[in-house]
Amino acid sequence: MALPMYGQDSLAISKNFKFAEGVYLSFAELRANKPSYPLDSLALQYFTNPQTSLTQVESIVHKNTGKPLEMAHIWAICLEGIPYIHLPPSEVNREFPTFAALKLRGKICYFTYPDWRVKKVYIAAYNPLTGKPFREGLVEREEEVFVEKILHFETGEILDFNVINLLKWIQDDKPLVETIVELPVEDRKEKLFKCLLIYVDRNLAYLK
Repeated sequence: MALPMYGQDSLAISKNFKFAEGVYLSFAELRANKPSYPLDSLALQYFTNPQTSLTQVESIVHKNTGKPLEMAHIWAICLEGIPYIHLPPSEVNREFPTFAALKLRGKICYFTYPDWRVKKVYIAAYNPLTGKPFREGLVEREEEVFVEKILHFETGEILDFNVINLLKWIQDDKPLVETIVELPVEDRKEKLFKCLLIYVDRNLAYLK
């Protein structure tokens, strides 16, 4: 469904907005919905995990020149109207350059990805006769974590998705700020994404 125009040079971004397909070399290009390379000018070899929405790209070649694009210079790839943000290699342990889908588009965008992180865990070995530990200490173990991020569509800033950072970005919606602040601490994490949806629905962002 076509979105309404707001002025002569602005287009409202809904949470399901479809962007122009192609390769974006910067956030500014995504902000303007103008990829440097339209998708039909490229030959891509990639795989998208349907469970995580992570896309790994083996190669991107420009059809006219036959030259591959430098992966390090790519900020995002848009497939079927959905932008996939290029994740830093230090963030994900994957064989090929990896991109995470913007599952929610709007003034505040949202994306996730799984990762393995090293965590220090306290362990102790106990004497069965005395019940007291005879060996204890911290050891490093890898565990899979579910990383949640938010992207501010007006600035390009990316932060972890948590209560503090969301409150930082929604100060222009005082009723919603009050709602979150008044939530019991044990309910905040569970209801935080719903609050983000509410904010995006009633605080529109616009393409330039």
